[in-house]
Amino acid sequence: MSELIDNAQKRKALLKHMILQLHEGETPEAVGKQLAKLLSQVPYGDVVEVEQELIAEGLPEEEILKLCDLHSAVLKGAIDLEGAKAAPAGHPVHTFIEENRAIKWELNSLAGLFEHVKKNPDETDVSNVASDIRTHIIALTDTEKHYSRKENLLFPYLEKHEITGPPKVMWGKHDEIREFLKAAVEAIRNPESLSGGELKSIIDLILQPAVDAVEEMIYKEENILFPMCMDTLSDEEWYHIYQQSVEIGFCLYDPLEIWKPDRISSESVPNSEAERIQLPSGSFTPAELMAVLNTIPFDLTFVDKDDTVRFFTQGKERIFA
Repeated sequence: MSELIDNAQKRKALLKHMILQLHEGETPEAVGKQLAKLLSQVPYGDVVEVEQELIAEGLPEEEILKLCDLHSAVLKGAIDLEGAKAAPAGHPVHTFIEENRAIKWELNSLAGLFEHVKKNPDETDVSNVASDIRTHIIALTDTEKHYSRKENLLFPYLEKHEITGPPKVMWGKHDEIREFLKAAVEAIRNPESLSGGELKSIIDLILQPAVDAVEEMIYKEENILFPMCMDTLSDEEWYHIYQQSVEIGFCLYDPLEIWKPDRISSESVPNSEAERIQLPSGSFTPAELMAVLNTIPFDLTFVDKDDTVRFFTQGKERIFA
């Protein structure tokens, strides 16, 4: 057993050294080659522990925030998820991952639209495609609910378990994404007025960085954050997150599954009657209302006056890949 502990310590020391090389100016390509040669695979828990140790040893959180995308670039393909726990349907992590599938659908749609714009001459009429791009960018602003649930429900439990540095860094990345998306919505506010050349510039300078940041966050969540959280939080803590999640809302996905850990008493389950949505002619549970709305044979999305997605249907024709 002592040899295994020693090997783990050496592995983390080497990973820490490689991350510090990035902060000293070494290229991600060079560090990535060292990683592949010396470590091959890095357990997901090591990444969090090393980042936490670096902050404890005095590396400013702002410095880690500035270079954490380089950390991810170096680690891509090298993080070992063997032994990571799977979340059952309805569990908060399962919901986060299903939301990521929906977000990826928006990202993939934008990638296709960007490619369409770039392969056409600058003088091409792009009003229709620009309008489609705007629709998908506005949909991405719904990530606010995803990030807010992490910040207000998940991160406090990590801090309770004395994991403080990485959540602060990730919160900083959330704020960056918020600014990217705010700029993206503003840049394409009047899609009908844009020329092909103008739209290409907006894509390169504003929209693509926003898309890349959202995509990078998905990688960090699914390869580092969520596996580590599944190992750390108790069922009771997850259930508290589950109960409070509906107050913040969900991102491009509505979980219909009811989840309750076996060891949680039935007294903790909310009264279903209290959750019914009252309308002038009757009432629904949220699940019943969603089931009715999802029978509509076309996508229905409600965007409020602030360009925030407040509701959407999940009909059979909508496929997240």
